[in-house]
Amino acid sequence: MENIENLLVYVRPEKKFIGEHDVLAKVQIDNAISLGQKDNIVLITNFDYEYNGVKSIVVGDENYCAARPRSIKTSIIPYLIKQNIIEKDKIYWNHDLDAYQLENIEDSELGLDGFDAGFTTYGWKDRWCLGSDFIKSGAKDIFEWLRDSIFSNLEDETALGNITKRNTHNINTRIKKMNITYQIGMRNIKYNYEIADKPIKVLHFHPSKPGLLEQFIPLMSNRLIEIFKHHGIQ
Repeated sequence: MENIENLLVYVRPEKKFIGEHDVLAKVQIDNAISLGQKDNIVLITNFDYEYNGVKSIVVGDENYCAARPRSIKTSIIPYLIKQNIIEKDKIYWNHDLDAYQLENIEDSELGLDGFDAGFTTYGWKDRWCLGSDFIKSGAKDIFEWLRDSIFSNLEDETALGNITKRNTHNINTRIKKMNITYQIGMRNIKYNYEIADKPIKVLHFHPSKPGLLEQFIPLMSNRLIEIFKHHGIQ
């Protein structure tokens, strides 16, 4: 059993982390290191960045999508595969900076043999949620379809919903619906917690939004709470 690769993407015209993302990037790196995953961090930026011994892989500005900046971590995947940054025979956890890993995620637990990608839904709502997903290099064409839609000003989750509804190129045989344990989000927390496999693997929330941190602290590990406190989030 091996830990999966921890993929973090941040491409901005300002060429730096903006607002709370500056802190959250450090939280992500410290969190991964505390889980023994320093060598599994794959940080993608369009600017030089280094923190706690982790350096980013710098990509070109052409990967920025002004129409849908929140979907860049999805639209950039074909480029990362083409450049062999996403390598064959590895699984990459692609997630937002505010999706926090509670426990190690090992490749064997995901059940992705025979699949090219794994996506969660919102749990309480049967809609794809691309805040936390799992990718193999064989998914290149799937993400090319998504990229084209994103650069045409369509949200990545809507784009994925469209191609799975049409079963474009038999996509539904190539992707797996993942348990909500990999994406406990900000709505209907209690319901999602109840239907999730335990232990919970990923919490996804903005700590700066009023009242959210208080709701998620009971679900957080002491290790993650201490990392938050270290960065002034409490």
